[in-house]
Amino acid sequence: MSATVGSPRAPAAVRRDPRPRPGTVVRHVTLGALVQVLALSTWYATSAVAPQLARHWSLGAGEVSWLTSCVLLGFAAGALTLGLLRVADRTRPSLLLPLGALTAAVCTALPAALPIGFVPTLALRVLTGMALAAVYPPGMKAVASWTLHRRGSAVALVVASLTLGSALPHALRTLPLPGWRSVLFLSAAAAALAAALAATTRTGPHTGHTTAPRTGAALELFRDRRQRLVTVAYLGHMWEVYGLWTWAVALLATLPGSGGPVLGVPGWGPFLLIGVAGALGCFAAGSAADRWGRVRVTKVIVTVSAVCCLLAPALPRLPATPTAVILLVWGASVIGDSPLYSALLADSSDPATVGTALTVQMALGYSLAAIPVLFLPHLAAHIGWPWALLALTPGPLASALSLRRLRGLDAVVAPATPRSSRP
Repeated sequence: MSATVGSPRAPAAVRRDPRPRPGTVVRHVTLGALVQVLALSTWYATSAVAPQLARHWSLGAGEVSWLTSCVLLGFAAGALTLGLLRVADRTRPSLLLPLGALTAAVCTALPAALPIGFVPTLALRVLTGMALAAVYPPGMKAVASWTLHRRGSAVALVVASLTLGSALPHALRTLPLPGWRSVLFLSAAAAALAAALAATTRTGPHTGHTTAPRTGAALELFRDRRQRLVTVAYLGHMWEVYGLWTWAVALLATLPGSGGPVLGVPGWGPFLLIGVAGALGCFAAGSAADRWGRVRVTKVIVTVSAVCCLLAPALPRLPATPTAVILLVWGASVIGDSPLYSALLADSSDPATVGTALTVQMALGYSLAAIPVLFLPHLAAHIGWPWALLALTPGPLASALSLRRLRGLDAVVAPATPRSSRP
């Protein structure tokens, strides 16, 4: 930027073609999605090998849960800090994304490379979460900047990449590897490759004007009724999704045949539940929302997810095929609505403060997600995993109730103050 400031040709240097070639758009969107898959493989790297780590460090289930919770809390802190300081707006993605991915790679590899203990590993997991906050939200923004009319599909693609990346360490467990260190090293290598690829990332032409975040705007999440309803729905979603993702391995282990013939292969069961089903759910939800409206589709998805939660205690007694179907539907519905909450909040917020609103909403959501991750193993120790996962049900139920009220509010407001952007 400094090279063009003051130059008589500066205006031409910063002007961009508002209609890039389709091949250019596809290349940059695909690159952005691939970076997310590879970098976010570090998120669940330690969780995928939690049984081995528990034996290595003599840990209980409650202590193991901190391996994931620390990443969630680190991500929340990192997203809030980077968002309020406008780091993503002031730093090129070709610099910020590689730095975040490389940091996550180093933090993931160190527990496998050095004889460090459990507590230092937790500190590294916090740093991993903070590093991924420099990859996921800025990466989503960069991908979305390459398309205008299909931005919803682009955001859904990034969230689908999050699901695949999060599930990738479970797939690595299926390989003939010598031990848990190999899984961490491979996840770290994937993140390092993401850093190299991200160095070629650049922002597209559809980048809107960004104003400085105003911390007072965060209060609008609670003062404005529509934003409040969207935020409550998002928080309910976050209560459920990481609780299921973190303890999917424990749930599958309690089922006959470890989840039946479809999900029964060690490693591939969680990968199918989290990654494949989740990615398909994101794409299906995005397409359905474009046709039938975001609020309506999101409400249907969280209702389906709530039903799957309620069916969890019955899974050990069901035949293999119905069990597999319920698990795959649950995997699709638990994350399928995720891309829609950002769009709903953007529709509800002042364009000048939407960045702050999204940042605060994300920080609240990931902080809340750590709670069920931590307490579920203690509950499961008394009543078993299928029954313990019932504790996730209030999340999607609260989301469905909030979205129902949101539809009612839109029905009242729309005739008086029509908005072309309202779903």
